[in-house]
Amino acid sequence: MARLAKWSTLGVGLLAAALLAGCSGGGSDSATSASSSAAPAGGGEVATMTWGVSAPVMSMDVAKDGLVSSLRAQAAAFDRVVAQDDQGNVIAGVTSLSTPDPQTVVLTLRDDVKFWDGTPLTAEDVAYSINRHVGPESTSMQAQFFGTVESVEVTDPKTVTIKLVAPDPAMPTKLAVFAQVRQQAYDEAAGEAAGGPEKPGMGTGPYSIASYSSADGVVLTRNDAYWGGAPKAKELKIVTIEDPETARLAMSSGEINGFFDVPLIATRQWDELENATMNYVVGGYIDYLVMDTTRAPFDDINVRTAMAHLLDRAALAQPLFNGRATVATSIVPEVQITATFPNDAAAINAALPAVPEFSIDKAKEALAKSASPDGFTVDLPVDTTQPWMSPLGQNLAEVAKQIGVTINVKPVSAADWGAGLMDPAGSPLQLLALAGPTTWAGELPPIIVGEMAPFNVAKYATPEANELAGAVAVATTAEELKQPLTDLLANVNTNLPYVPLFNEQVAVAIGKDLVWDGGYSYFAVGQPWPMKISGAQ
Repeated sequence: MARLAKWSTLGVGLLAAALLAGCSGGGSDSATSASSSAAPAGGGEVATMTWGVSAPVMSMDVAKDGLVSSLRAQAAAFDRVVAQDDQGNVIAGVTSLSTPDPQTVVLTLRDDVKFWDGTPLTAEDVAYSINRHVGPESTSMQAQFFGTVESVEVTDPKTVTIKLVAPDPAMPTKLAVFAQVRQQAYDEAAGEAAGGPEKPGMGTGPYSIASYSSADGVVLTRNDAYWGGAPKAKELKIVTIEDPETARLAMSSGEINGFFDVPLIATRQWDELENATMNYVVGGYIDYLVMDTTRAPFDDINVRTAMAHLLDRAALAQPLFNGRATVATSIVPEVQITATFPNDAAAINAALPAVPEFSIDKAKEALAKSASPDGFTVDLPVDTTQPWMSPLGQNLAEVAKQIGVTINVKPVSAADWGAGLMDPAGSPLQLLALAGPTTWAGELPPIIVGEMAPFNVAKYATPEANELAGAVAVATTAEELKQPLTDLLANVNTNLPYVPLFNEQVAVAIGKDLVWDGGYSYFAVGQPWPMKISGAQ
């Protein structure tokens, strides 16, 4: 998922046991924010809880909107077929999951799950909730995650069986993030209106939808009959505040009780709020500079090398992210490398060719060897909802002038940025932000590299890359994955279709009148997160 979806690229994003994390001002080895021993006790009832998100919720149907802001709103209303815990492990939800063999997933329904209208959840509803993302005719934004699914069938009244065309170790997590449970009869009656203001959906989650529009946000009412127990907040509101400073002022005044995905560039001011606690966790957010390897001038490795040498990644991490990002060493989020290879992560990183260092002289030398020795002009679109992009683009443009390259930085909306990433008429130079919701280090590479990759923004598909990406895609164990993944990461670092930039933390502001049980988790997007929040006592 691109961070249009930060998670879903990939609506593509994608798709990290020891994940690195930090709380405000410090760090700990966890995917959740650290909790202070002096933190207030929770458990209190809350009349109305209002959370801010940075982008409008364009649909309450995950098939039509996979932006991270929308996933957060959807998670309050719609269970997934299985769930995730705070470390990203797949756990039982409305169904339990088993894998009798590498190409079979079996889902067994709970007996006590009902939709908001009181009708019981059926195996047909579960199968429908998956099948809508499957096959070449699917129009779902999440279809790319389910390309390995051959069939989804109801095998008895309490069982759904998924057959895969090839092993897919990430399939359980894909089900936990993107397979939201929706009532089949409701959606079929709603038709194209499903997910919209008039027919947002019928779910089994902890909140029912009282009202929804992309302009006004979402108002949700507590589901007292929720199978997992009633949440503490009677009413939940999700509102859009796109400007970080406006959101900070709303948090300061008490207009909102929490805000997701605070831009890291703005966190210094947020840290000073007296009525909120900032929570920082390291997850799978990773950023790249991308060059279309099929279009001039970036079809020339010397040009790509020159561009990589123009990026002073180490110097930019502090001002762009207030120090809450690290320089990336490969196209895989560092937390996924650490989680998949807890004993070998350092050795794998050490075996990779280093990303070219910042050096204007070396950039000039590389460009002089290229087919464009006198420079060139190119546009660089930047998403205005991701505050790091524009200053990085402007910095790159200023430095590039020194070698005769003109980069026109073009601020665009999130929607236009996302659409331009795969548009053949778009710029061959892009900034890309992805996120991985699984702990599997083999998740992202086959999605962005190789001829079979559904989100290959760089159009990088050499025979060697194709072979390695294919081997990574079918690996089912860390042992099987290690060598082809290492070779593929080395290949990308050498040929530079993607220049790894930063591994970002995630910042969430939580009002001091609330308690998030266990602390905020990077994997909250795949959870019925309001269930973890209660009033401070």
